Amino acid sequence: MKIALALIGISALASALWFFMYDSEERYPVEEDFSDVEMLFERFGLRTDTRIRNVALDQIFSGGPGKDGIPALSDPIFTTVSEADVDGETLGVLVIIEEVKRFYPYTILVWHEIVNDHIGDTHFAVTFCPLCGSAIVFDRNVDGDILSFGVSGLLFESNLLMYDSATESLWSQAGNEAVVGTYTGTRLSVLPMRLLTFSSLQFEYPDAQILSQDTGYVRRYGIDPYTGYGLSEDLYFPVSVSDKRFPAKEIFYVFPYKEKSIAFPEKSLIDTANFSIGDTTVTATRHTDGIAITTEDNTVLPGYYEMWFSWATHHQEDGVVWEIE
Repeated sequence: MKIALALIGISALASALWFFMYDSEERYPVEEDFSDVEMLFERFGLRTDTRIRNVALDQIFSGGPGKDGIPALSDPIFTTVSEADVDGETLGVLVIIEEVKRFYPYTILVWHEIVNDHIGDTHFAVTFCPLCGSAIVFDRNVDGDILSFGVSGLLFESNLLMYDSATESLWSQAGNEAVVGTYTGTRLSVLPMRLLTFSSLQFEYPDAQILSQDTGYVRRYGIDPYTGYGLSEDLYFPVSVSDKRFPAKEIFYVFPYKEKSIAFPEKSLIDTANFSIGDTTVTATRHTDGIAITTEDNTVLPGYYEMWFSWATHHQEDGVVWEIE
């Protein structure tokens, strides 16, 4: 419940917004005239190969700040739990790799949206889109290449479009794949994460490393620039799907499994629940430090959090709603 209530505080930046509609996933012919949109890419300084894509260019619009206007973080600095200037009720993403625990507060993520980090040989990106309430950790190792991601300043289906520094392909955060450029159709692997408050982290993981406000940028960390958005059903950007089964901004827990995207309302999981997928049963368990999904052989399935409207929009074809009673 704390997660659901805290996420209501996330809202959309009131800047000049452009709208788009989405109607197909087929590849679009390169001879179509998208000169105005291509001028937008040029104005933003994006070197994306727009000839390769699986969405129409006129479905991609400016979110306002431009390329790197919201600066991603690389080589982040961390501090200790005792030294961190974080309010106890602040939500954050917890990543645990090789017994190293790192916490990325929303109060910093909301200003940067992407943190490129690594622990040992595992290179990952902690990503957060305030418009969709989507917090996802991705493996940055793509076909043996370690990619570094930035914020393109563009949106698709009201969601963050990341770009990689190697090819400047555009990657849909909520779709978990590249949609324009050299990497089009390439999917990103989701890594395990937990979402919890700083006070819970203090109790459960007192030795955790906390993302420092020493980012090299002057930002009002602790102040939410998106206040109010989560309190209504209204979106600042229209999307192609209007699925009214749940409130638009209700937070869902999402996990990919066997070419499906499975989601359930985060607040509906009280303790433990089982779900059958074909001949396999998976178990969702709520712990004090978040939600965990496991298979019958105790394999942990990585998952993440996202608002209903965003998940429903991106997963009409492969989505499965798990209604926990």
